[in-house]
Amino acid sequence: MSRVAAGLCLALAATPAMAAGSLAGTWFGQGEPFDKTEMYLDHFLPNGEIHSQFRLCQKGQARDSTEDGTWAVSGNVLTIKVTRHNGQASPRQDVYRLDLVTPQRFRETYLALNFPFDERRVADDFQMPSCELTS
Repeated sequence: MSRVAAGLCLALAATPAMAAGSLAGTWFGQGEPFDKTEMYLDHFLPNGEIHSQFRLCQKGQARDSTEDGTWAVSGNVLTIKVTRHNGQASPRQDVYRLDLVTPQRFRETYLALNFPFDERRVADDFQMPSCELTS
């Protein structure tokens, strides 16, 4: 295989259209639209479920929250349907444009606010850093 053909195959493998299977796993990121320091841990299950944890650090203290729902990819669009926030019914739909998907990293833009997220793959048992380490 020529270098050009190999490069084209690699580029196609990393496109958002191939994201559905490759997003399954656990991803960590930092930065939310209204607080650039907030952390999040997204668990994308292969069956289409998503479980997310959020940590906001204030004066060394953690304010944690959770969200549960479903996820799906169509082309370069990731749709997350949140069903529960902190265990309480809280339905909403969030739509993102997938900008980059690789085995270890993905970037998406939250379309409602044009906010970019940048996540890296972590082990399924990864724990978010303590607020004492980040404050």
